[in-house]
Amino acid sequence: MSNFIFTKEQLEWIEALESGEYKQCREALWDSINKGFCCLGLACKLNGVAVDSYDFVSGCYDQTLDATLETKDVMNKLHLRNEDGESERSDQMSLVALNDLEDKTFSEIAAILRESPEQYFSQGAES
Repeated sequence: MSNFIFTKEQLEWIEALESGEYKQCREALWDSINKGFCCLGLACKLNGVAVDSYDFVSGCYDQTLDATLETKDVMNKLHLRNEDGESERSDQMSLVALNDLEDKTFSEIAAILRESPEQYFSQGAES
């Protein structure tokens, strides 16, 4: 059992993934046609980066948090290991790969984050 304590932002993101409120997309932070987010795009939206705005979409087609300075700030705020949501372990897929290649649902991605937080987050809340 992990002793990892999630930050407020990490927990809000995981709960949003579990909520069923948000439509999921693949291969972009935001899909303007289907009005969906990838898991990292949802993290941006929850942290004040309007990836679903016309200005963002028209200038950016990246599906990683390396897209802009604002998305990099989200990566740092959540303490993700890198812009793809890479795992610390080489045998575990990144969050981008889980979302896009493995077609994991938001709920499945949330379960992975809850089960193995240390693999995806470099730190949690201070205890």
